[in-house]
Amino acid sequence: MHPIPALLTARLLNDINDNELATLKEKYGEPVVHKFTADFREFECALVKRTESKGRLHDITCFIRRDDGNFVVIQKPQYARTGIYRAPSGGATPGESLEDAAIREMYEETGLTIRLTHFVLDMYLDVVCKDRTIPWRSLVFLAEPLDGEMKPVDTREIFDVTVMPREQLLGEVSTLMDDSGWGGFKYRAFLTREFFKRVDELNI
Repeated sequence: MHPIPALLTARLLNDINDNELATLKEKYGEPVVHKFTADFREFECALVKRTESKGRLHDITCFIRRDDGNFVVIQKPQYARTGIYRAPSGGATPGESLEDAAIREMYEETGLTIRLTHFVLDMYLDVVCKDRTIPWRSLVFLAEPLDGEMKPVDTREIFDVTVMPREQLLGEVSTLMDDSGWGGFKYRAFLTREFFKRVDELNI
């Protein structure tokens, strides 16, 4: 019996409904698909496996762009005060739509009510651990804030929320991510670069 390719495994195992995904594409555009592989540290793999045990192998990432062109980004306790920030993300709970999950997670992490505007990337990640490779998927959107006060609601999960220009995210923050040795940050640095590349191509 031939092994199932990781990309196909991701499609089989994650809890993203194809019909719902098609609706998101109709509303927000066709995303560019990318695949990335990263060696995750043991503690990173433990976090992914914990999420997998709850039946989730995806996240919804939103680059929230303000009227001034800067982006709302978050920092978690695991890397507090490192200079590393990234676009907020989270997953849908059983029975929750992806769009509702995105709005809920962005509020919990940033304190802001947001609106999705463009479906930019559909990312497939192979999380390489010592014992096995875990398929992961990230749906990446451009979003805009509607209202709210910028501060984390879920203070256990989020250490800080701030605003950064794209130049900082693509420059010093990306370098810190690449130099961290964390597989997750290498993935997020790649995702961020591809996001802004696609935004420029679409001129949005």
